[in-house]
Amino acid sequence: MATKSKSERSLLWSIVALTIAALSIGYCFSHIIDLISNGVERSGRAIAYLTRLVKGSV
Repeated sequence: MATKSKSERSLLWSIVALTIAALSIGYCFSHIIDLISNGVERSGRAIAYLTRLVKGSV
């Protein structure tokens, strides 16, 4: 059972929205990678600190 859009404009706007989203992600990709790497680094330090805390060496 196939459905057809009642309006071709909705398809056009969906394509426009997807294009804008893809361009935004592409533009911000390097910043996103930096945030992820900083978050992983900070998480690693926090886990190491908590491990030392649990062991009682802090």
